[in-house]
Amino acid sequence: MLRKIFNRRIHRFAVDKTAVAAVEFALILPFLLLLLIGMAETTSALNQDRRVSQVASSVTDLVAQSKSMSSNDMTDIMKAVGAIMAPYNSAALEVIVASVTFDDEGEPKVDWSVNKDGNTPDTWIKGQKPPIDIPETISIAGTSLVFGSASYKFIPKFAGLSDSIFPGAALIQMGDHYFLKPRITATVTFN
Repeated sequence: MLRKIFNRRIHRFAVDKTAVAAVEFALILPFLLLLLIGMAETTSALNQDRRVSQVASSVTDLVAQSKSMSSNDMTDIMKAVGAIMAPYNSAALEVIVASVTFDDEGEPKVDWSVNKDGNTPDTWIKGQKPPIDIPETISIAGTSLVFGSASYKFIPKFAGLSDSIFPGAALIQMGDHYFLKPRITATVTFN
């Protein structure tokens, strides 16, 4: 008799399908959450990367449209940087704008350079060769160009949770740079 009751209960348990969906959902849920968080972080990173490129492009374009730049002009341009980056934090953004002139042999020399704080960057010294490689196609003797760059350190919101799993995801360096010829004058000056 006891054996019959035991067999019936085992049979009833084996054919009962009411909790299968809950078990399957519990098994899949961690993967779904990881996928959702990854998509949100990727979307945020792509949006911020696009904003960094827009900052570099806009700053370079604004300077290339001028005959000369003053400290006040540069301060206004750098204020616009915050508006371009909005709603993201622009505190971690580094911006450099410089004018580079090519001598008669085609060697580049820095005319002036300014960073986001209005100071001269340590690596962009007036009269020295720029610390970047300038493509040969735009290195024309006797001309000048405006260089603009923006770099940003993106820290994903969930980096602390995933740092042990994906250690390279804790900090993503983003950046872009542009070269433009001055539009109104041969060389943009800085006062």
